Amino acid sequence: MENKANLFIVGAMKAGTTSFIETLSTHPEIYVSPVKEPHYFVKELPRELYQDSRFFDLDKYLDHQFPEPLHITKIKTEAQYARLFSLAQKETYKAEASTAYLHAPEAARLIHAYNAEARIIMILRDPLKRAFSHYKMNLSLGKEKRTFEKAMQNDLEKYDNDTLHWHSYLGMSCYDHAVKRFEKYFSHIHIIRFEDLMKHPESVFSALENFLGIAPFTRIATEHKNESKALRFQKLFYVLKQFGLKDYFSKIFSATFRQWLFRKVTKNKKQEMVLTETTTLRLVEVFKKESQQWSS
Repeated sequence: MENKANLFIVGAMKAGTTSFIETLSTHPEIYVSPVKEPHYFVKELPRELYQDSRFFDLDKYLDHQFPEPLHITKIKTEAQYARLFSLAQKETYKAEASTAYLHAPEAARLIHAYNAEARIIMILRDPLKRAFSHYKMNLSLGKEKRTFEKAMQNDLEKYDNDTLHWHSYLGMSCYDHAVKRFEKYFSHIHIIRFEDLMKHPESVFSALENFLGIAPFTRIATEHKNESKALRFQKLFYVLKQFGLKDYFSKIFSATFRQWLFRKVTKNKKQEMVLTETTTLRLVEVFKKESQQWSS
């Protein structure tokens, strides 16, 4: 199939993949799916990571709104997935960037079955900072009400009991097994450190050009998008989220009004990571075992 996807940015979540894929989309040799994160190769996308609005109709989007940009959904069928790349022309690479692929146990195998010659890109961030950024995102979305300390204590308890979910804060910061899973199936893997991407984007993209065998990029976006902000009414937003009122709010009010309201109910003050010394030392111990190369 000429327009089969052959370039996968598989994560990690909260490691700059949105800005990264936007830069890739400016290159004439790379076609990027209008749906940034289709998650076709995750059997079941956990509700903790994403849940479609009750008013979203995937078939309607593909039939009448495509190729309007869509950040994330769960593509279910081969025909739907093929639609994402149907507008590609002579580009060398057809890309997508589903961040759950890195840790979803079945993703590497399923991508390999789909296209064994695909190239894989991973962006890995300091595991503790990634977990905290993941936590802040859920806090700002009304999905979380615990302190970071409580959340990490809970994840550490599950880690010790061998019941930790792969899509948890801690689980998605354990990189070594995830990387090895992709190395089992693919020979063309390129790993980028998030910290290098932020500090030295020119050298990072130069190495990427060599990996892909493409001409130099003419524009490089280094802004870290999807940064989480602190909610002024955290508990209220958590309750509204649990009752599903967010979907109705998004249906009734325009995007412009929602963006204005979000600015009003968020604080620009930087959220500080607060952990006890005991929890911090335990996390350092876990990351030395599970993400040895990537810890600061």
